[in-house]
Amino acid sequence: MKKTSKSLASLMIAGTLLTGMGTLIALPSQTMYAAETVAPATATGVINVSGTGKLTVKPDISYLAIGVQTTSTTAAKAQSANAEKMAKLNTLLKGDWKIPAADIESVQFYVQPNYDYNGKDQQKVTGYTAYHSVQVTYRDLDKLGSLLDAAAKSGANNVGSVSFGIENEDTYQEQVIAKAMANAKARAQSIAKAANLSLGSLLSVSDPGVSAPPVVYMERQSAKATEDSAAASTAIEPGTIELNATLNVQYSMN
Repeated sequence: MKKTSKSLASLMIAGTLLTGMGTLIALPSQTMYAAETVAPATATGVINVSGTGKLTVKPDISYLAIGVQTTSTTAAKAQSANAEKMAKLNTLLKGDWKIPAADIESVQFYVQPNYDYNGKDQQKVTGYTAYHSVQVTYRDLDKLGSLLDAAAKSGANNVGSVSFGIENEDTYQEQVIAKAMANAKARAQSIAKAANLSLGSLLSVSDPGVSAPPVVYMERQSAKATEDSAAASTAIEPGTIELNATLNVQYSMN
């Protein structure tokens, strides 16, 4: 009986050892299997490009710098005489031409002495000049030349620059942005092709900015130049304005 018990005990111990060995063998197998199931991350290339869009449109608004200038022996006389000319110009703009007061804005006003210098570098006041200019916003571009002629006849003897713009750029924003987006995609496709890759999905787009630099028609004219040209009818061509948009775009590459 003791011999049989010893044999059974030996078998149990052997079984335990075998089980333990089986456990030790299984652990490395499981570790290797887990490593094999983790797929390596796919490296996706990224490309950043800038796209530009351009759209040429006709301006629909103009900004005129119109002024009156008077010289007299005293500052008070120069200012008073100039104020009369300015009042006449305002009556013309608001009354005859029906331009709203909100579209007429004073931009410069001064009264200053005029000097004469002798050979000894001494200065002498010879009189005073008063100047007052306004910026006029005007939308009927076909009548722009006639408006300038009428202003000159009413006493405006100093005409600054005439510039043109787009009053509401949002009207054309969608079109110029679409051009910029198409340009960015075409550039990205060309770069991806050169790298033997294909263009992937769109990742990001920056906030676009649409700009339209003003078109200046004429520079400042002196009082004499305005008087000399008053006899002929003024013809002004607004031309065109170029709207520009830039987008910074990011794509993936496969």
